[in-house]
Amino acid sequence: MKGQKNDINWQFASHIAKLIWDYKWYSSAIIVVTILRELAALWPINLLGQFVDRLQSGNLGNIVWLLMGASLLYPTIVLGCTILYLKMYHETDLQKRVELILKEADKSSDSSAEAAGSARMRAINAASGIVEATHHVLVSFTPIIVKIIVVSASLLVYNRLIGTAYVASLSIPILMTILFNSKLRVLRDKQYSVLSEASGTEVEVIVSKDNLKARNKFKSITKERKEIQMSLAYRSQLFLYLRQIMLVGSQFLVVFLALGIKDKIGLTPGDFTMIVGYTGQVAVALISAVSVVDTMLSYSRAYHVFAKEY
Repeated sequence: MKGQKNDINWQFASHIAKLIWDYKWYSSAIIVVTILRELAALWPINLLGQFVDRLQSGNLGNIVWLLMGASLLYPTIVLGCTILYLKMYHETDLQKRVELILKEADKSSDSSAEAAGSARMRAINAASGIVEATHHVLVSFTPIIVKIIVVSASLLVYNRLIGTAYVASLSIPILMTILFNSKLRVLRDKQYSVLSEASGTEVEVIVSKDNLKARNKFKSITKERKEIQMSLAYRSQLFLYLRQIMLVGSQFLVVFLALGIKDKIGLTPGDFTMIVGYTGQVAVALISAVSVVDTMLSYSRAYHVFAKEY
């Protein structure tokens, strides 16, 4: 059983790797632009720190213009990244959907409307899962890795104690993400199984309008689907909230450390602004990343349901 699970996980990962390789020019361009985007997002924070330090002296120079230019640069790069992302997304989504639906068609031996509807939904869910996971790898994980490396390096250069404490504190929400998703795995499998079955019964009800058994099954499975989705929604939001709390704690750990040794390290208002800005950006990016991990692992369960049937 464990070997089968690992084999399916490997299949899912190989689908993602193949899509990235097949569209390697788009993938490479997305990664490069995404790295530039994250570096551009940190530039205004550095300039803001300089602006705060110069404010009392009144010698601002051209810092205001640089700050405005840096603030305008970020959305420009985001636009380019979004266009590349959308182009690759729509091409890969349709390609993968055709591939998996044809696989279902080749192996199917049941010609009933209900079976066809369930098979179609399994293939669509699996295709969407592969494509969404691929784009999350390119668009969501690359920036958070870049941002954590850049911010951690900057904090370590500024003060080793502050940088080390912040990097260590980030491991807690990451471990929480692994734990929470392991608790949701069975419920997600059930969600996608019921979703496929519900799609099949919907088709059966439409095709056989006088079939009372199909109507009752449709109502029953829809109720079960609602209960599963509500349970997943509540748990997912609670788990996300707990990780947000931990990230806020990490940020204030750095703030309190900086305030505790401010005289020793010669902390200026500009330095403090930079530290808060950096850690704030990482907190926002990391909470986005862990929510993306939740989504990707959910999509991997959709592929599990497809692969087991196939």
